[in-house]
Amino acid sequence: MAVIYGLSDRPGSDYERVGGFLSWLPFAGTIAHIGLYFVLSVFVFRTIVATKRLALGMSVYLTLLAALVYGALDELHQSNVAGRSSEVADVVADVFGAVLAVVFWFGLKRLWRTWSGKRSGN
Repeated sequence: MAVIYGLSDRPGSDYERVGGFLSWLPFAGTIAHIGLYFVLSVFVFRTIVATKRLALGMSVYLTLLAALVYGALDELHQSNVAGRSSEVADVVADVFGAVLAVVFWFGLKRLWRTWSGKRSGN
């Protein structure tokens, strides 16, 4: 969260050189949002699941809600930073990153079960 806040708190002029460097990559900003919130959501989801206090479905919803709320608050904060703007599409990308994290976790869990079942001879 601190990395996301730190990146969001920088004025738009700090990203002018980066924008020129990544001009060849379409949707670079969206990809960055998805990647950052993917990593954040992996940690959030894993933490919630590790507590074993909530059902798995509720853990998924809470992870997605955390990404939505933090993404919206981040965009609100960013709208008050010089040279930056707030966009709904960025919040959508943030939540999409969280969805990918949850899907990735379930995919790894399924792969692990398949692999461990073959390894034990079942």
